[in-house]
Parts: sequence; C-alpha cells; structure tokens
Amino acid sequence: MWRPECVVLVLFLCVRVSPAQKSVCGRPPLNNRVVGGQAALAGAWPWQVSLQRTGNSGHFCGGSLINKDWVLTAAHCFLSEIPTSDLVVYLGKQTLQGLNPNEVARSVQQVIHHPKYDIYTSNNDITLLLLNASVPFTQYILPVCLAALGSSFPAGTKSWITGWGDIATGVSLPSPGRLQEAQVPIVDQTQCAIQLKSLAKITNNMLCAGLRQGGKDTCQGDSGGPMVNKGVYWVQSGITSFGYGCAEPNSPGVYTSVSQYQVWISGIVKQNLPGFILFTGL
Repeated sequence: MWRPECVVLVLFLCVRVSPAQKSVCGRPPLNNRVVGGQAALAGAWPWQVSLQRTGNSGHFCGGSLINKDWVLTAAHCFLSEIPTSDLVVYLGKQTLQGLNPNEVARSVQQVIHHPKYDIYTSNNDITLLLLNASVPFTQYILPVCLAALGSSFPAGTKSWITGWGDIATGVSLPSPGRLQEAQVPIVDQTQCAIQLKSLAKITNNMLCAGLRQGGKDTCQGDSGGPMVNKGVYWVQSGITSFGYGCAEPNSPGVYTSVSQYQVWISGIVKQNLPGFILFTGL
C-alpha cells in the first residue's frame, strides 16, 4: 500500500540518553516494522496511549509515554477544558473496543500546557500529563525516547505515525478500532508552507510530513499522538498537531517538533528524565 519516496538515508545518532531511561526507552521487543499502512501488531508501539473521557465520550486524542509517570500530548486536545477527574489514560491498548489483556489505565493528576501555546497559530502545541500512579513497564508498555535539542530530520526522512483516529475525513475507524500505523516522509519546511498555500505559518517549532500524492496521514482523533523515527532507538520527532483535510494531495500534516522542547520538558519532569537522543539524518 505504501509508496515511500526513493531516498537513501544513512542515520547517524549521537547518543545522549538520560541514564534512567537508557535501558528501556525506544526499544520495543515486539516491533519489527519495515513497511506501513496497516493495523499495528500488539506491542509494536508500546508508548502509544489513548486519552479518553469518563462516561460515553471515549477516545479523543493520542499521546506517548515518556517515563513511568508522564505522558506527552498536544495542547489543542484541551481546547475545551477537561477536569482531570474526567480524564483516563490507557496504556498497552490495542483496540478501542473489546478486551485488551495488556491494558493498564491511569487517571491524571496534573495537566501542564506550554505557557506560550498559541491557539490561533498552533505554535508550541505541546502538553504534559502527570499520571496519578507510576506505570509498570511490560513488553506492551514502554516509554519512547525523545529527539534531543539539535536533532535534524531532513526532507525524505522516513517517519512513522500511529493512532486510532478517523481513516478519512468524517469516517471513523471501524470496529473493533485497531491501532493504525503508517509511514510518511518528512517534508521540507519551505515546501510545506508552499503546499499549504499560506494557510498556516510553519515555524521552527514544527515539522511537516506526508506524501505529495496524499493517501496516508493523521486525522481527527490522532491528535497528540507520536511521530517516531528509527535509528538505534525509536525516537519521537513529532506530536500530531494539525492539518487541512486528511491524506489530501499536497497537504502534509504538521507536527510539533519535540526536539525544540527538551529544556521545557526537563524542567517540568525533573526526576527520572526521558531519554533524549540527538538524531541526525543525513
């Protein structure tokens, strides 16, 4: 199903990993992905979380586990203020409906938005969630490594996006709602701005990704979820932020650039820091 651009990439990773996370982040034992555009296997993306509201509201955004206590997601997921008592974070989840034997649920103790998040431009679209209790790591629940400050994701870099969002504009993921995965290349920022025809200002705090011909993209319900890249470790490069339509030609998705927020994330988390990896794709 996938037709990635024919770009040969040699990935050099200068490893600067927080010692507390070095042994666990970004190395899922059940992931052997090499192509995309399909339902994900159980445990393939063990950092993927589903953010849900109590009651009948269900899944509304994605996120990623970055250590045993913290989840990374998008600020725009909370444009409508949600009391922490109404939030549930599901980890190890494979399907939105039915039994999930590897699933763990946590409530949220604190929601921390980036202080300079701009609802009009989507700049600084990033939020941290403090869980009410630590999460035990298993084959199905593990943290992702994060792109360190100074990381580079050149145009053509193959990236993976995951989530339980719509499969097309206005078309919900069919039951039982299996976690979906897809592979898209990074799009040059200047080219991205041209393709979006000035509908959005693309800042240095953003990454763009998508196929020129369309067909693969994140969509409503995928917001807050991770975009990741594979080197020695799986590294989260982006947070699903915004786009125009879903999988339209010449309309790449826009992602919050995680590497720009190492200082902010470290200042909030403070203890048991996430594993930050300097990722340079050449």
